[in-house]
Amino acid sequence: MKETDISQSTPKTGDLLVVFTAGIGLFLSTLDSGMINIALPTLSQTFHSSLTTMAWTVTLYSLTLTGTIIIFGRLSDRFGRLRIYSLGLILFSVASVCCGFSRTAGQLIAFRALQGIGAAMLQATAIAIITTTIPEKRRSTALASLAVIMGIGPVLGPSIGGVIISLGGWPWMFWINLPIAAAGLVGCRSLSVVITEKHSSIELHIKGNLLLSFSILCLLQGFSTWSSTGFFSPWTYGSFGAFIVLFLGFVVYELHVKFPIIDLRLFRKGAFTAPILAIFIFGGATSIGFIVPPYFLERVACLEPWKAGLVNLFGPLGLVLCSSVSARLIPHWGNTRMMLKGMFAMFISYIVLGQMQANWSPWVIAAFMFLYGLGGGLFLTPNMKSIMESVGQEIQGTIGAVQRMVQNLGIAIYTAIAIVLIPGHSSTGTADLLAGLQRSWDFAALSILAGILVFLGNRRNSKSS
Repeated sequence: MKETDISQSTPKTGDLLVVFTAGIGLFLSTLDSGMINIALPTLSQTFHSSLTTMAWTVTLYSLTLTGTIIIFGRLSDRFGRLRIYSLGLILFSVASVCCGFSRTAGQLIAFRALQGIGAAMLQATAIAIITTTIPEKRRSTALASLAVIMGIGPVLGPSIGGVIISLGGWPWMFWINLPIAAAGLVGCRSLSVVITEKHSSIELHIKGNLLLSFSILCLLQGFSTWSSTGFFSPWTYGSFGAFIVLFLGFVVYELHVKFPIIDLRLFRKGAFTAPILAIFIFGGATSIGFIVPPYFLERVACLEPWKAGLVNLFGPLGLVLCSSVSARLIPHWGNTRMMLKGMFAMFISYIVLGQMQANWSPWVIAAFMFLYGLGGGLFLTPNMKSIMESVGQEIQGTIGAVQRMVQNLGIAIYTAIAIVLIPGHSSTGTADLLAGLQRSWDFAALSILAGILVFLGNRRNSKSS
């Protein structure tokens, strides 16, 4: 097939359609995660299963999403991003229908795994659809709009999930995905008429994809069992051991193939490594912001759940508000300075929250979570832009999948660490619970600081060279 530069074939008036279409996939996956979390008690009662069992509806979804996302990013470069994205919408819809008709916990868990594969197809291609369709001079605005959509999902998920469960029953929590996915398919159809996708002839190397996917699955399984059965459980260190063996096998294999999935030489460049490390930290630190406040607000401040949920909205709200203006600041500050300013705001927020006391007002938590969200809004758009610009147009699907995979890994790993820290300090009263919450904030703050130092070191090396 003749290769065409599609970034020059989309008029400015079509940017909204591109962002809308690409954003639907990210919105669906984040909305669905928020709804399922709030539905776990209801699902546990419905299927007469423990919360531990029903939690696999979340865990397995995350495992299949993160473990297969690189494969679909690679396939999208070879066969077309819109094609893989459309198939993802269809698979996500079919899995949603099946989830709603599940009659046992096992069926629901299995269909959630299938839904995770559909979500991987969507997340692997969404950013690449924008970066390969919209010209560079308008790309920052489009990516900022995508960041807003990504921030809306976590805001609406718990609220919509609660309303649906109360009014229509838990199956509608999955069936509501159908009209949204249908709108996405209409968008894909409309885009396919006006653009010609650029396909890559690069080889797939299934062996490398499988090694990477299974290594990631073992890593996530290790953190999952660590938080539930302890580090010295055979399942925990066995999973970590399998991860090490498989990942080393992946690295060796990638160094000896002509067309690797991820060109490992990219990691020699600070301009690529720093943003990749930063998105991992951002994903993890943001998950801390969703996990820790409810513990404090409900168990220490004794707020009703709906009030705690309201306070928890301030972080995503800040991200949405600041993302909407971040594109205008990139030409003045540049990608790196924007990311540094955002990370500094996030660091200040978490280092203060690490000093939280039992008598703190919930509005203090809300204010600093809002500051964190503002920092996240400054950070996310230039981060996506930096990572996607580090490679050519022919592998935008792959590198977009890497960006999402690394962010999801950060979310999963930091969540497991927070679960380990918090229960270990909550068994003997408020003081010990607060100690666990403070350590969670401090851990996230120190990791953000490490990311800042990496950026500063990279800038210093760039100037000296």
